[in-house]
Amino acid sequence: MKKLIVCMMAVACGGAMRAEDKVVGGPYVVTQSARTATIGWILQTGEVKVGTTRSIPVLRAEKVSMTGLKSGEVVEYTTPNGLKGSFKVAPAAPEAFNAVVFGDTRSRHDLHRKIMEAIGKLNPDFLVHTGDLVTDGKDVEQWPRFFDIEGEVLRKTVFFPALGNHERNCRYFYDFFDVETPYYSFDWGGAHFTVLNTDLGNVALSAKAREEFWAEQDRWMEDDLAKAQKAEFRFLITHHPPFTAVKRRQNDNPRVTAMTPVLEKYKVTAVFSGHDHNYQHHVKNGIHYIVTGGGGAPLYPVDGPIEGLTVKVESTEHYVRMIGEPGKIKMEAVALDGRVLDTFEVVKK
Repeated sequence: MKKLIVCMMAVACGGAMRAEDKVVGGPYVVTQSARTATIGWILQTGEVKVGTTRSIPVLRAEKVSMTGLKSGEVVEYTTPNGLKGSFKVAPAAPEAFNAVVFGDTRSRHDLHRKIMEAIGKLNPDFLVHTGDLVTDGKDVEQWPRFFDIEGEVLRKTVFFPALGNHERNCRYFYDFFDVETPYYSFDWGGAHFTVLNTDLGNVALSAKAREEFWAEQDRWMEDDLAKAQKAEFRFLITHHPPFTAVKRRQNDNPRVTAMTPVLEKYKVTAVFSGHDHNYQHHVKNGIHYIVTGGGGAPLYPVDGPIEGLTVKVESTEHYVRMIGEPGKIKMEAVALDGRVLDTFEVVKK
């Protein structure tokens, strides 16, 4: 097992830690290749007093990036403040893996905490979050609570989040998770994951700029999927689902729904989304469409199953487990009480 001490490197990237600084988030790891990784943690460097009862924290993201890692190795690290963590480097070749996909953790923090306790027992190699990490991403006070709830799990895995509409396209999301663009992709063994930003409303102020963003993201997505045709599996991560069994929200996301012919063209295996606070499983033209928005936000009813598409729906807190091996991945939707809501398997075509 490889051990890394990152104290000197962290000083070069983010500045020396002062005695009065307090760690309020992390450590956690974000990585996008089989040879690189970024370790991050969040410091509270002070606070702003508002009136006589309220204090707003001043936060700073500290990060250190590494290269030259070995595919599939397990890395242990120690941050300058003495916190320890570990992660597995994404394997370049197909091999067994254990991952979790979940989303919409923005409220009902007691349930969010229970979800993370259940996920932590699985020791996942990596986590995928389908967005709405917090209720308002621009409210700095909410981020320490998110990291407090997810902290024990994040320090032992790799984290890949998507932007939700409640993040408000805020700079904290980009700073904390080392995201340079609101859409990106990564590989884990034989699986390729394409992560999009479907929160068009917060992308830009003008309608023209929003349309330009969407057109550019569409071009990038198609290019990314085209390059990933040798992968055994291709997954798309979006916050807004192309199909939903929540009747009042059907047809709310026409641009996302309009992507489906491209997804079929490039043989996408499954789409994972959030936004609707329940579990849904639909299948259309061989592609599985999973809504996993049961991370703590108030539940929505599943009162509009789609004839010919809907396989399973249930309004409950849950997460989705991915149990992979070369050529095959088992999906398992698990409720907070441990019930298996749904299970299916995808195989390499």
